[in-house]
Amino acid sequence: MSSEVIYSIKPRNNSVSFSDFSEKLHQSGLMDDFEFHQIPLPVYSFRQQFLEHIAEHGLSSLYNFTIVMEDVTSPSMSINDIENVIGKFLASLNGAKRLVVIDPYFYSKSSTIDVAIVFKNLLSGISGALEEVMFVTNGKKADAKADIHAVISALDTSIQIRDFTTDEFHDRYWIDPDNNTGIVMGTSLNGLGKKIALVDKLSEDDVVEIVRLARENGIPV
Repeated sequence: MSSEVIYSIKPRNNSVSFSDFSEKLHQSGLMDDFEFHQIPLPVYSFRQQFLEHIAEHGLSSLYNFTIVMEDVTSPSMSINDIENVIGKFLASLNGAKRLVVIDPYFYSKSSTIDVAIVFKNLLSGISGALEEVMFVTNGKKADAKADIHAVISALDTSIQIRDFTTDEFHDRYWIDPDNNTGIVMGTSLNGLGKKIALVDKLSEDDVVEIVRLARENGIPV
């Protein structure tokens, strides 16, 4: 069974350098039995572990103070990588019977990606028990609505689709109102990959508050 352990190496004084460490390492004979590798950019070397940690614990876990939102996806990432990041967050909704998507522009098409395909890929990771999907949009642009509904129907014709409109929500949320879990996204699907955008977990209190506000605005979440 093999495993990797990361060590931090720092000279104790100015009389030695990392080249001295390398020389002593070779002289010790340790390299006959162990492999040593320099990792100049750990953020890339441990990218997958970073993503898994953020998806499980949220971005705020990387700080000693509380943050509301932080950048995660960017134009430098491919759409597949972006889907991977969002999918890890959405995994917390797996098993939900009801999915509520609050997004003013959710039904808007994109000139760079097929939003219906992206939605299909994201939904596939949380659709096992779905009985109902509710969309809350601003009702002003719906050129991708038919395609998105078709994705759900192709998945399972018994899943009920419900649509509501309001101008009271600006941010984008995907929530399971029965288990008080959810995520917040900084852009609609049609904006993925265009600008730096956030994705993070919502606290249970946040979901409760979002559900309360939706109900106050006549949306039967």
